[in-house]
Amino acid sequence: MPPRRPALARGALLSSTGVLRRLASPGERAPLSRSWLAALLLVLVGVVVLGGVAVRFAPAGSSVAVWWPAAGLAAAFLLATGPDRRRAGLVVLGVLVATGLANWYGGRPPLAAACFGVANAAESAVFWACMAGSGRRPRLGSLEDLGRLLLATVAGAATFGLLAGAAVELTLAGTFLPTAYAVAASHAAAVLVIAPLGVVVRSRRSQRLRLEDVLQWVALIGVTLAVFGTTRAVPLAFLPLPVLVWGATRLHLRTVAAQLLVVSVVVIVLTNRGDGPFATAARQSGYRPETVGALTQAFLVTAAVTTLALAVSTVQRRTALEALRREAQFASVVLDSVTSSIVVVGPDGRVERVNAMAARYLGRQESEVVGVPVGEVFPADPATSSAVPGAEGVEGVDAGPREQDWDVDGLGVRRMVWSRGFLTDEAGRRTHEVRTGTDVTEELASRLFIETVLNSAAATAIIGTDRDGVITLFNAGATNLLGRAAEDVVGELNWVELHDPDEIEEAARQQGVEPGPEVIVHEVLRTGESRNRDWTWLTSDGQRIVVDHTTSRILDPSGRVTGFLTVAEDVTQRREADLATAQALAREREAVEELTALDRTKTDFLSAVSHELRTPLASVLGYTELLEDGGAGPLSPRQNEVVARIDRNGRRLLALIEDLLINSRIEAGQLDLAHVPCDLVPVVETVWDAAVVQAQHRDLDLRLDLPEGPVVVEGDPAALERVVTNLLSNAVKFTPDGGRVELVLAAEGQPTVGGPDGGVDRGVAHWGQGVPMARIAFRDTGIGIPHGDRGQVFRRFYRSAAATDRAVPGTGLGLSIVKAVVDGLGGTVDVESQEGAGSTFTVRLPLARSTAKHSD
Repeated sequence: MPPRRPALARGALLSSTGVLRRLASPGERAPLSRSWLAALLLVLVGVVVLGGVAVRFAPAGSSVAVWWPAAGLAAAFLLATGPDRRRAGLVVLGVLVATGLANWYGGRPPLAAACFGVANAAESAVFWACMAGSGRRPRLGSLEDLGRLLLATVAGAATFGLLAGAAVELTLAGTFLPTAYAVAASHAAAVLVIAPLGVVVRSRRSQRLRLEDVLQWVALIGVTLAVFGTTRAVPLAFLPLPVLVWGATRLHLRTVAAQLLVVSVVVIVLTNRGDGPFATAARQSGYRPETVGALTQAFLVTAAVTTLALAVSTVQRRTALEALRREAQFASVVLDSVTSSIVVVGPDGRVERVNAMAARYLGRQESEVVGVPVGEVFPADPATSSAVPGAEGVEGVDAGPREQDWDVDGLGVRRMVWSRGFLTDEAGRRTHEVRTGTDVTEELASRLFIETVLNSAAATAIIGTDRDGVITLFNAGATNLLGRAAEDVVGELNWVELHDPDEIEEAARQQGVEPGPEVIVHEVLRTGESRNRDWTWLTSDGQRIVVDHTTSRILDPSGRVTGFLTVAEDVTQRREADLATAQALAREREAVEELTALDRTKTDFLSAVSHELRTPLASVLGYTELLEDGGAGPLSPRQNEVVARIDRNGRRLLALIEDLLINSRIEAGQLDLAHVPCDLVPVVETVWDAAVVQAQHRDLDLRLDLPEGPVVVEGDPAALERVVTNLLSNAVKFTPDGGRVELVLAAEGQPTVGGPDGGVDRGVAHWGQGVPMARIAFRDTGIGIPHGDRGQVFRRFYRSAAATDRAVPGTGLGLSIVKAVVDGLGGTVDVESQEGAGSTFTVRLPLARSTAKHSD
């Protein structure tokens, strides 16, 4: 037999190696944080210290330690680590090194220390595999969990016992079986006592510290010291167990695990010192040290199993009671929050429970209803209720829904629909009846309202069908439209039979489907959206009518199409009117195109004529200047007056020709304006001098207000001169003798950052946005502009009624040209006028950047 012992050890070692391979395989992983690595290092240091102390303080004559707390510490840390295989592998590897060092530190030979390190690592690996190898995080929430802990403890201790027994026999000349038994017991006791702390370390206390807790701690420590601190008889050794049981039934599981650890440490220390019933019995009877250790471990295992079983059962019971309380609370909240009335009737026909809504409809508190026969709760009204139950009890009651009118305080008469269900026991016998009532007053009113609305739509056909197109709804409007009664078509006719067959065949050909009901809903099914189009229907007398036809899907709660709804309106006359309107619009469009072509021809003609007239007119003006200068000889005063009149009228004609040319470019979209720095002061002075000459025979008060420095804008000098000329000439023309004409040029506004080229950002350079502007104001005391004409003064060829009545000459192009030029330069032109009191035209143009910086 002895040769089999190493074989058993080798088998256990091979089994442990398999577990280590599982640890090395991929599994649930968590990052190796610094805090966890620090905790692992502290645990391994603790393993070394505890292992070394256990070896050094082993009883004299014993080859093994009485208790091995290092195994319990390693098991607790493995449970706290959880199912992460990588972390568990590092812990097992650390246990191998740490326990080897602990045994070597405790005085064992290096080979024996190494063998004990392998045995401890194998024990930890087997323990972890049993508790967390399946990927489940270890816990102590039920007796099943406790059973798994016991199984893992026994498996790990047995593994260590086999390997340690073989190591002692091979390296320390000890005996296999006694050693294996002793070390297995010591490890099992240590694991059972310490390992639960690894599960409960993350849990929180569910209650505050109580006086009972303090008394229980004092009693436990006092009894343990009293029993194991003196030479008591063995039967008294189990006196601490009742105190532990007291804690198991009253304290938190974490506290119970801590008490087990404290009791175990006290028992082990005092027993190793020679005190306590076990050491006393050994001295009296001459027991071997291993026997004392076995008795001690048996006590610890008994205490751990008993205490943990009761504690876990207590936790399980508390959890179940809490779940039951929450379930009852949840059921009560659900009952009181639903909008239906719920009445629970017991087997004796009396009410046992009503929810808040039922109490509301009954007009009584729940306490006033409970215990009352159900027949006294439900009113009997044969006119509105068929067989509403009375006090006949639960057995044999029909569970079909019934309707009944209830007179509810504050709500009036309500229509209630009651349905019934039954609770049964394990034998299938009915024990309680649950009556659920739904207030359908609003639903009934809505249904009647919808029916009324459907039948009130006398000119609109509303037709509903099933999935195959069979008519299920046919309102009064459909009857009026088609001349068919609802009872003749509902359930009897397919709606495709209402359509023109030729139109259905044509639509089927376009859609690529067979003629039939699908043609009507093909696009609705394809897109999932309502579709609108015109269809031709046939009335009962064969008349064809055009209807505006909108078709939608009818869906059930799951989103499945159950039918279709069509809303149609007779638009036959409307479509005929639309056709007539379209034809009229086509004729108008042709007329507009002809007028546009005519206007284009007119514009081209005016442009050509203007070009042709400008050349000879320039020649006439040139010769006129020659005559005025005496180039053809001296002229008499009368001749000078005639020549001056020719020059004046020629220049008016030239201005008219220029206006026509500019207008032609504006209409063609070819008003190309230069954007160059232009000082407005000389431009205004040139135009002002010409106006003064023209008005020298008029009795006008002419005033010019110019700034001291230049006012530079970015614009087209010629176009700006045209703007000033047109506005100033209008002021002179429309101001009668004795009046005043004033022209003011100024720079105003605050500078802002311009574009990257240093010029004006014309996309934002408008008055009112903080851009520095040049302002040219033309004020007169002339005839003014009527209020109704002010919005049209900038329109081409527009002349106010006042100008026409006074025969003031002009073409109506001057202001439209002003508006086009100013807009093209990024400016604005405004008018303020009062009929009979004069007008003020104000032009604002963005200053050039250099001027803006200078003004800043």
